[in-house]
Amino acid sequence: MRVRRKQKRRNILHSGTIFTQLVLFTVIISFIPIIFVSTVLFRKISSMVTEELVNSHYQLAAQYTSNLENSFYQYKDSLRQISNNTIVLDTLLGNTKNKNPYVRGTNVSVEINKSLHLDSPELRNCMVYSDITDNKIYGNRVTMMEGASTEIWYINHEALTKDYFIYSSGDKKRSTILSLIQKIVYLDVTNYKTKYVGFIKLDLYMEKLFSPTMDDSEENYSYDVIILDQGNRTVYSSNTDYNGITDKTTYEQLSKKRINYYKDAMVCTGFEKNYGLKMIFLFSNQQLINRKSEIESTLFPIFLIVAAVIVVTAFVFTRGFSGRVARLIDKFKVAETGDLTITEEIEGNDEITVLDRQFSHMLLKLDGLIKKNYIQQLEKKESEFRNLQLQINPHFLYNTLETISSIAAVNKVFIICDLCEKLGENFRYSLGKNYGEFVTVTQELAHTKNYVYIQQTRFGNKFEVFYNVDKEAEDKRILRFILQPIVENAIVHGLSNMEGKGTLEISISREEELLVIKIADDGAGMDAERLEEISRYINDSNIEDKKRHSIGIRNVNQRIKLACGSEYGITIESALNRGSCFTINLPLMQ
Repeated sequence: MRVRRKQKRRNILHSGTIFTQLVLFTVIISFIPIIFVSTVLFRKISSMVTEELVNSHYQLAAQYTSNLENSFYQYKDSLRQISNNTIVLDTLLGNTKNKNPYVRGTNVSVEINKSLHLDSPELRNCMVYSDITDNKIYGNRVTMMEGASTEIWYINHEALTKDYFIYSSGDKKRSTILSLIQKIVYLDVTNYKTKYVGFIKLDLYMEKLFSPTMDDSEENYSYDVIILDQGNRTVYSSNTDYNGITDKTTYEQLSKKRINYYKDAMVCTGFEKNYGLKMIFLFSNQQLINRKSEIESTLFPIFLIVAAVIVVTAFVFTRGFSGRVARLIDKFKVAETGDLTITEEIEGNDEITVLDRQFSHMLLKLDGLIKKNYIQQLEKKESEFRNLQLQINPHFLYNTLETISSIAAVNKVFIICDLCEKLGENFRYSLGKNYGEFVTVTQELAHTKNYVYIQQTRFGNKFEVFYNVDKEAEDKRILRFILQPIVENAIVHGLSNMEGKGTLEISISREEELLVIKIADDGAGMDAERLEEISRYINDSNIEDKKRHSIGIRNVNQRIKLACGSEYGITIESALNRGSCFTINLPLMQ
């Protein structure tokens, strides 16, 4: 089934002439990057346009917020001026000569008119309400506190405890009014006492105060705005279609993202500092849609022009290329008939010309390559014959050891039998026919014990060997031939020249994620200088030891680092006449 699919794929890809294939390939390989680049370019330009519009929207929102803050600041400042006006305070407290309440009211109204620009379109009214019951006062801009109870806004009298409140006027237009409150407090600097005199209420038309700017047609707003108070309640909306935005997401969530979308609008936020009002601005996406349409209408004709140029160029180039290839194919057909005297050359400096020249040289060297291949076949047969001889030699050695062991058994020299057995096992382990690069701890330890037995026989039991191996370490895998060179070093250089009987201890244990092997003896040991020299030698492959001491340990250390990693290997501890300890750190391997 797989072969059929491959064959079908080849038939589809290579069913036409090279001219057709090259044209199709060039068109496809060109259109893919063009489409990719066009897509990336369109997205990049769209992103830039979007970012530009977002920046423009945020500038409009910032301008709106700044204008609103300036208006509130001016009104608050005017209210503070009125509340601190000495003429107003003295008149309200009755500290003037004229006791006529209407004359005093006129004086206060004049001062209020001086502090406020009452011709501003969003300003509806400004009134001072006096709480000094023993000093009546009445005017256009001032009245007594009991007069407030007759007004429609007094239903919301609890709002007087706040900086502002909102109510609906009782006129025909049913306008929504924002009232700013400023308390009037008299400070007696002589007695350090304060006295509540009353408050100022400044009424503003919310529609005129909060309405956004109009677009060029003067029929619709250029954007819409929703005003929220500190409790996230909507206090103003220029378009009721967008009021549902606060039901689906909060102002805080909108403020976290630079770009938000709701229905057909792009959303950004603002914050007014004087009264803590929160603003949600909504800009129509139509402008963004128009910009993207302009980009598409610009890029599409360019794409068509580039595509047409690629197709025409591919056709012209491929036609000339395929003609030269056809001539080269004709030369192959002539050579196939046995005619190797082709002299016609294909002009040019490209790969087709190089291929033509190489083809001509190939015909000349063909005979030489055939002869060379014949010689290589002979050398291969000879190599196989030598390998067969090498396989015969170990069998001859095993048979010889078995013959020696049999003769020793007949003569009852059983120690020779044991030595032959141990030596034979070591040869089998060394040849590695049934072993790989890694063996178990048990297998490596068995080989080491055979070696130790032979050495103990050689040195007349001049040393004792103790094995301390954890059960859980026996099935762990280690590199083959890493114990015997170190044990040999301990016996030959540490224990063989001792006057008394020495000891050798081999310990294998697991420590967390490490397999730790320690080979310790109580032999001759080394001084600090020799210990440093050997440690440096076994860890640095560039250092040469002219006496070739410790080369086996060095090889073991280098094998461990190559196979397991540079963090593993051999460390040595030793003291003169106090023995040595070789520690091998290996990773745990099952």
